[in-house]
Amino acid sequence: MAADTPQSGEIVRALDALARGISGESCWQDDLIRAGWALGAEEFRLGASLPALLKQLDLMEAMTLYAVETAAARDDTATAADGIAIARRLQRARSLLSLATVKGFVEEYLDGTRARYRSLRHDIRNPLGTIRTAVSLMEDETIPADMRANPRFRAMVKRNATSIDTMVGRRLGDGAAREEAFAWHDVPLADVVRTVRRDLREDAAEAHCGVIIEEPLPTVRTDALGAELLLRMVVAAVLRGAATHSDVTVSLAEQNDRTVVLAVRHEPNGLRSGEREAGLALAERLARKMGARVWEDDLVYIALPVSPADEGENIAGARQGTD
Repeated sequence: MAADTPQSGEIVRALDALARGISGESCWQDDLIRAGWALGAEEFRLGASLPALLKQLDLMEAMTLYAVETAAARDDTATAADGIAIARRLQRARSLLSLATVKGFVEEYLDGTRARYRSLRHDIRNPLGTIRTAVSLMEDETIPADMRANPRFRAMVKRNATSIDTMVGRRLGDGAAREEAFAWHDVPLADVVRTVRRDLREDAAEAHCGVIIEEPLPTVRTDALGAELLLRMVVAAVLRGAATHSDVTVSLAEQNDRTVVLAVRHEPNGLRSGEREAGLALAERLARKMGARVWEDDLVYIALPVSPADEGENIAGARQGTD
């Protein structure tokens, strides 16, 4: 479920427990909670984000529903009531799986956070102890005045104060607060566009339009969920005003160390659509809340904030080094 990682035994066990929850086997709740907790903990260790984990659980449920639907289509005796009963059991099992998986993920995150703060406290106390010792010596009237005025003491205080200031800036700064598990991680933008295209398949079919990805699109360190939500809103809005039998194309317009800009190109149908304008207006408002930007100028543009690779590696490295 994390990017570029093979399916683990925990995923297989979660799927098996989900299936047994649908069938109503005994002790399915215990098995589902155990499997979900282990899956969430493993996904955190593999570097998955929480939004990505929740989306994968949605996909797991959708695939299970599709398998049930396919099996029911081959059974002439299946009724609508049977389908609703299975869907209800699946929803109950999926709800429990989600709760256990998120709890396992969060507990693993909290373990890492406690370890990180424990390490930070230890690292700050060392220079603080040195500063206290130096100040104590400088104020100790039992020591000759010329020794108390020794420049070495002042140099010790200055050096260790600088060390503390550096640690606070690096490990308690805004960058360190941007926890990968909840927001920022490496995102292949082509995968995001493919996800949006799959989710909007019915909208595109209704508009008689295609959604085209103009590759290559880069992999950037950004808010994956925010990128997907903005792209989904923009593409959905554009489809409402696109000419029939035309294509909506997503391409890279610009990229630098702090921003990546995607362009959504389409052939307008020449009609003013209130739904289209409302969709783009909502995307613009939400983009501002995310530190992103959406605007229209011939094409519709989505500017996403990104973290430089070296900064992202330092943030991740700081966390991994203290977990």
